[in-house]
Order: sequence, then C-alpha cells, then structure tokens
Amino acid sequence: MICRVLDGLFDPVYLHQIDALVRDIPLCTNNIANRKTYPYGTEGTHRLMGQILFNREDINTITTLKPECEEFFKILKVVEKELNAYFYCSQITVNVQHSGCDGTTHVDSPDPNDYTILLMSNGIWKQEWGGKFQLIADDEVLEEHDYIPGRVIVVPSKHPHRGLGPTEPYVYRSSVAFRVTPLDYHLRKNYQGQ
Repeated sequence: MICRVLDGLFDPVYLHQIDALVRDIPLCTNNIANRKTYPYGTEGTHRLMGQILFNREDINTITTLKPECEEFFKILKVVEKELNAYFYCSQITVNVQHSGCDGTTHVDSPDPNDYTILLMSNGIWKQEWGGKFQLIADDEVLEEHDYIPGRVIVVPSKHPHRGLGPTEPYVYRSSVAFRVTPLDYHLRKNYQGQ
C-alpha cells in the first residue's frame, strides 16, 4: 500500500464540530489547484469547489491565514503524534464535492519529499454514498479507500490521486488537505555540511 490510513483518531462529537466548521467556510467555485501562473494564479492543474485556509510561500512568508486554521492545526498535531513525526505545513485547503463531481486525477506536488494528509471531514457518511479516495497509476485505480468520517489518509504528494464525488444527490463530500514536508527533511536540506 502507498497510503497510510489512520482511523479512530477523533471523537464522533468532535467530528460533528469539524463538519459544522467546514460547512460555515465560504467556498470558491473557481478554486484552482496547483496554481502555475503569477501573480493571480489563474492557471493550474484543475478547478474545484473549495478554499485555501493557510498558505505558506516559504518559512517567513505566509500569504493566507484564515481564522479557522487554529482548529485545523490542532488536528495536524494529533496526526503528528500518531505518526511520531513533525511537519512543515505549507498549505491547508478545504475541498467540497457534490453528486456527479468526481475529482480529476492530479498530483499535489512534484517534490518527492512532500506528503498530503487528507482528513475526511463529514460527520456522517453512508457507504452507499460513494466518495472514495483513489490512487491512480497508468489510468487505472491502484488503491481505493472508502470515505469514512474522521479517516486520515497520508499519501506522497507526487502520487496521482483523486476523490470521487458522492453518488447521492444533495450530499456533499468534504475534506481538509494538509500539504506537508517532514521537518527533518527541511533541517537536513538547510544545514547540510554544517
């Protein structure tokens, strides 16, 4: 398996609180992933309904910091504890999909040192609603994971993946994505030879 799947990290009541928080975040229907152009980022790999909550250009330049981030940084800390690792977080995004809105296959970063930590943030989900997370290789599904409330999936950001929209009308699939690099990599990279 390429993904690391973590279940049971969060209390059900807390998941409902996170679900409510996500539902109150204003979404953009023109949210562009992996923006390639400067300065407005109008070109990227794909469009989705979502919002960038936190964006760090480099260690000293934070370009986006929404108030909701405080709660999501707490979630990242729980994941760090579970994985016994510390991460340099470069971005936190909320993504929402509706019925018929399957994600396109994409990578989150070409850097082999980057990881995506994906939190399935709906408080309630029925298996028949779909919403699976897929890893893709050569246009075929390599690995597939059910959408389960509170499930955390850790995947190398360079690996092609996508989320499937729900099969049920008027149901929304939400996820919170953290783009991270293990902190020890940053230390090694910045202090080589010293």
